[in-house]
Amino acid sequence: MTNRFRAAAGASALAAGLWLLASAVAAPPALPKESYQRAIKADTEFLQKKLDDLVSDLQKNRGAIRTVKGVAMNIAFYGEAIKDDGLRSQALKVAEALDKKDFKAAADAAKGLGAPKADPTAKGSKSFSLDDVMSPFRIAKAGGQNIEADIKGAVKNAKIDAAEAELIGVRCSAIADYALAMPNDKASTNKAMKDKWERWSKDMTTASKELTDEAAKGKTADEKKMVAILKKLDASCVNCHNDFRNEP
Repeated sequence: MTNRFRAAAGASALAAGLWLLASAVAAPPALPKESYQRAIKADTEFLQKKLDDLVSDLQKNRGAIRTVKGVAMNIAFYGEAIKDDGLRSQALKVAEALDKKDFKAAADAAKGLGAPKADPTAKGSKSFSLDDVMSPFRIAKAGGQNIEADIKGAVKNAKIDAAEAELIGVRCSAIADYALAMPNDKASTNKAMKDKWERWSKDMTTASKELTDEAAKGKTADEKKMVAILKKLDASCVNCHNDFRNEP
């Protein structure tokens, strides 16, 4: 998903962090708790490193700005899924600081993810957009989490490690759930287009859950099955691109 989707004009305000978590079209997918916990660990480490990089050299690392907001909101989503109010609150605080472009405050808040405390005043990002949601799909050298390239590489080579597949599954489940509630301009033109948007988002959710459930088996996970699911996941992304991506 290297080309940006254009979010609907009112999406940013409606899709403020707390609103999305409280009122998303679908509840967080029922993935294995251990899978969520492993994604929390990996994404927290990613977030902390990228925020430190932004603090040390903003110009060099500015490509990661949208990604860190997306990852912070994904972590909040994971917290919602496992009913960890402290994690959810702390991740929303990171997103709040990113709204203000206060990368030092965001980095400090991210350090608190290791021992978070519930805070009902945490609201998340008020400017959270579809571009932020999709940014983790971008290649690593552009500041993303390399999700799209990893999916396509696994499909091409018919090879995937269970731990890597599990992480892709959990991340994509969060992204798909946010995307479902954030149709872009083209998807909002009529009911038929909105139905297509919902179909591809739900297909992505289904494939993400199937992938996570299989990959969570670890050493006994079926690699051929995981690759086949990744093909379905890639297809849902390609179908959505074909219908809704706005070329520059």
